[in-house]
Amino acid sequence: MIEIDKACVQYTTDSNIKFEERKKKMLFHNPNHKECLKIQVDGCAIKVGDKCDNLLKEGKADQQGSEYYVELKGEDVGHAMTQIIQTIQTIHNDRSPVMAFIICTNVSPKLSTEIQKFKKQLKERYNGTVVIRERQYKCDI
Repeated sequence: MIEIDKACVQYTTDSNIKFEERKKKMLFHNPNHKECLKIQVDGCAIKVGDKCDNLLKEGKADQQGSEYYVELKGEDVGHAMTQIIQTIQTIHNDRSPVMAFIICTNVSPKLSTEIQKFKKQLKERYNGTVVIRERQYKCDI
């Protein structure tokens, strides 16, 4: 993982870790109180270019641990996919598992082919998985 300004990182062992923006919410349920880093990517860890909103990293920055990339989006799911890929290329620790979450207002059925290509790309490049949901999603870590 790249060096990230400490002002962009919040250490937490909370049982519920939440990212929320304009009625869209991503909730990570952390029942075992694992050490996690809650990272504000957009406008803090990465200031220019395409980037996702947030990153939740299990463990310490210099350790291997699952990385959860979160984009809270209106309706432009295609742009959200670009933002996640650009962020992974910038921040990702090559040994850590990757999951991407796009929480949006509306998922257009016409994007299904584009979404399938994105899922395949993430799986091939980073052995990662993608979850795209409307409005909110809960994930156990």
